[in-house]
Formats: sequence, C-alpha cells, structure tokens
Amino acid sequence: MRWTILTQITWKETRDLLRDRRTTAMLFLAPLLLYPLFGLAGWIFATELIGKPTRLGVVNAGAAAVGSKYPALLDGDHFADSLTRKRDDGKPELPPVVIRLDEADIDEALRTKRVQAVMVLPVDFGEALNSGAKPTIKVLSREGDDAGKIALTRLTELLRNWEQQAKLVKFTADGKPADYDRLIAIDDPRAAKPLERKAAEELRDSFARGFPLILVMWLVAGSIQPAVDLTAGEKERGTMETLLISPAHRSEIVLGKFAAVTAFSFASVLWNVVCLTVAALFAQSVLQYPIVSVPGLATCVLFSLPIAMLFSAVSIALGVFARSTKEGQYYLVPLLLVVMPLAFWCMIPSTELTPGSAMVPVAGAILFQQKLLAVTGEPVPWLYAVPVLAAQLGYAALALTAAWWQFTREQVLFREIGGK
Repeated sequence: MRWTILTQITWKETRDLLRDRRTTAMLFLAPLLLYPLFGLAGWIFATELIGKPTRLGVVNAGAAAVGSKYPALLDGDHFADSLTRKRDDGKPELPPVVIRLDEADIDEALRTKRVQAVMVLPVDFGEALNSGAKPTIKVLSREGDDAGKIALTRLTELLRNWEQQAKLVKFTADGKPADYDRLIAIDDPRAAKPLERKAAEELRDSFARGFPLILVMWLVAGSIQPAVDLTAGEKERGTMETLLISPAHRSEIVLGKFAAVTAFSFASVLWNVVCLTVAALFAQSVLQYPIVSVPGLATCVLFSLPIAMLFSAVSIALGVFARSTKEGQYYLVPLLLVVMPLAFWCMIPSTELTPGSAMVPVAGAILFQQKLLAVTGEPVPWLYAVPVLAAQLGYAALALTAAWWQFTREQVLFREIGGK
C-alpha cells in the first residue's frame, strides 16, 4: 500500500465532494435551517401549553356548591387553588378557566374549540354526596385533538385531587384515619419531584433514546450521495477511466474513495451533533436539570465512526455496480429499508444491550450509544465496547472487500458502455 498515492486520491475525492454544492448544502446547511425551525415549533408548543390557561367547560356548574362539609370544587371561573399543582417556587400553576355551558351547547363548544374539554356534573351532585351516594361526573373532549387530550388529562387530575381531599374530610368526620381506604403505602420518589424535574427527565430519556437514531440517519444520508457521486457519477462524467489508467492500484482507489466518503459522512454527523448539543444545553439551562452528558455525547460520536465506515463501504459497493447516478440511488434505497427497522428496534424500551444484540449490525452500536448518553448514575457497560466496535468494523471490512471486488471486474466498471 503506497500511502502517498492513497493520500492524494483521498484528497482529490474529498475536494470533488466539497465542490458539489447540492451535497454540501443538504448535509451542512440543512441543519442550520431545520433545527431552529424544530426549536421554534417546540417553543410555540410549550408557550401554548404552559403560557395559556386550559379552557374547560362545566355543565351544571351550580351543582358544584356542595356546602361547607366538603372542599370547594370551583372558585368562580376557576377550579379551587388547592386542586392545582405547585411549581418549584410554591405558587400554583395557571389554573384552567371554567366556561359555564348548557348541556345542549357541548357539541358546538367542542367543535368550535371554545373549550378543550367538558365536565358534566349531575344536577343533584351536592345532594348525592351529602346523602352518601356516588354521583357520576362525565368528562368529554374532541376526538383526535392533542390539546383536548391534554385538557382531559388535566381535568381528570383535578377531579382526582378534589376526590382525595373530600375523602379526607369524610374520614375525619367519621372518626377514621386519613389513609382509611388504603391497604398499603406506596413510596414513589417521582411523586415528590417538581414538575420541571419530571419534564427534564422525560426530555433526557427521549434524548438518550432518539439521539443515536438521528446520528444513524445522518450517517446514511452523509454516505449515500457522496458514494454515488464518486462511483456511478464518475462513470457518467467519464472520469472513471482516467483514474483507472493512473499508476494507482485498484485497492488504493477503493480505499481513497472509502476514506473520502467516510470523512464526509462523519463530518456531517459532527456538524449535526454540534447543532443538537447547543439545543440540548439550552433546554438544560432553562430547566436547571441535567439532560445530556457531554462526556457521554463525545464518546457516542466516536462510536459513530465504525457505523460511518460501514455505510460508506456498502454505499461504494452498491454505487460502483450502477450504470448511472439515478440507478445508484435506486440500489441504495434498500440500505435505508434495512437500517430503519434496526434503528427503530433499538427504540423499543424492552430492547437491551446483550452479547447477542451487541453483534447486530448498526443496532449494537445504537444500543451502546444509548447507554453512553443515559444520565442515570448507572455505570456504562464498557465490557461491551470491544464487541460492539469489533462487530461494526468487521461488517465494514466485509463491505469494503465487496467494493474492492467490484472494482476488479471490468464488466462492472464499464457497464455504462452497453454492458449488462
């Protein structure tokens, strides 16, 4: 292997890729546009969810006056403050706005989104409670409406809170302990956590599971187009023959193209990691709770390199077999169809990193990356690092061998000239 020639070929192929404005724009400029748009959409969603009160319709609101025996359910146009959740500063959350409705107006109010959910109280609600009966409260929302689902969940939570307070009052009046209706005591650490911490933990878990998937998708996107351009694209432009008659060996040509595509794919991932990390650190600063482990993220990026090598080798092997760029893109579509199920399989909560799953192409690396990104205090299973790396590098070596074999077949290299 002549390293001088290999370096020259790699630099030449990399320079050609950088001159392709469409590829560079897709891989490097698209994240600058997409991630701010995603962030803006998330900001708007959070503003709509937190900054605006939930509108809840109440039918027979007058029946909520149950007398002095039980705690208040409604306080004017709001639910009682004692029913709403508290923030870290001790203040209650923005209470839902109560809109009084007649039973005949329910469908129209939900259809026009005047209210997001509706609570129908029985006309004899107070009398039924005082007599010891169990009145039924009906709750409704718009089908298929996300805002309605959230409002319905919050309405149910408010009613559960009121029911708990009412039971305490009843048990006390009857001379029973406050936990009279409970057979066991449940110590749930999450119940005492503030809402901001719960939101940060949910975001952290989603980031740890979804970030490796995003990396893999960008690795695929960053290898397919450059590999097709350096193989089938060169056939179309007529520059493949010039490269083949040069003093470089076929193995040096293959390795040079492989190094250029791998570098291009890995660079696109690094750029996306920078953009995503900035967004994650911003969310972490707002919530004041850890969301991402920066050392784990750096190690996760390093473990993306074998996947980049695997995708680059497969893309070159398929790309050189094609007669044209268009045909090469058709050949590489199955690559996505194979990678997507493997990536989504890793998103299933029951999927764990085991000696068997560590050997699965792509999936083993994703599962290990998820462990690296987890901010749970559990030790990283470094025992799997060597098997994961060895498996991915082994698959990449097999794919690179297939690409080299394709470059040794004249009937493949010159298929565009009437070959079959």
